[in-house]
Amino acid sequence: MEAGKRARSVLQSLFSGVLSTHSKKYAGYPFGSVVPFCLDQSGQPLILISRLAQHTQNIADNPKVSLTLLDTEATQGDSQQGDVQQVERLTLIADAKRVDDVAAAAQRYYRCFPQARGYHDELDFDFYRLNPVQLRFIEGFGQARWLSPGDVVQPSPFSAEQWLRIVDHMNEDHGDAIQHYCALRQIPNPGNDAIMAGIDGEGMTLLVNNRLRRVDFDRIVTTSEEARAILVEMARTPLNA
Repeated sequence: MEAGKRARSVLQSLFSGVLSTHSKKYAGYPFGSVVPFCLDQSGQPLILISRLAQHTQNIADNPKVSLTLLDTEATQGDSQQGDVQQVERLTLIADAKRVDDVAAAAQRYYRCFPQARGYHDELDFDFYRLNPVQLRFIEGFGQARWLSPGDVVQPSPFSAEQWLRIVDHMNEDHGDAIQHYCALRQIPNPGNDAIMAGIDGEGMTLLVNNRLRRVDFDRIVTTSEEARAILVEMARTPLNA
């Protein structure tokens, strides 16, 4: 479904959202808070939250949550872009579940958010996965529809070992290629500080000057060999092509 692909693009391109939980202290009222997230192996949002935080206490009492995503940058600029009702946004109605495989979650999350590294060991933080039940996708004013998780959520085609091998190899041996990807997609990179934070079948996530950026592939890849091929192609693509 085309709408599902566009909704997935929103999910893949944004890395923070408004998490709404059921208030334990004020029964019947929703409680909103901003949380960073990345997508895990299953393509579902992964968050890291403090056990002392209000939203964590709310989840312990009622795990039914929602996560609202909006590209705030798209609301800036000229009058058309500045109209928030014309901007694509996505709300996930989900069940929050504490993650059992902490090592795998940490491996992915800290690549995207290195400033939080060690929180789950040194502080009272836990990883939670948000398992979508339904998604509400709004493409613009008067254009809204419900989508099922199967329409939007796309698991990674790579095993955890393949994912780690690709990411580590690119960061350790191909920093020049990552710089080229930034230039190719016109991602500002004045400090030449860019690493690969993740990869999936439809694109990669780069951490550029402490900011996460999505770079989509021109085609879907399903194996590590296909991923290598498209990364090489992109590295060899002239900037003026």
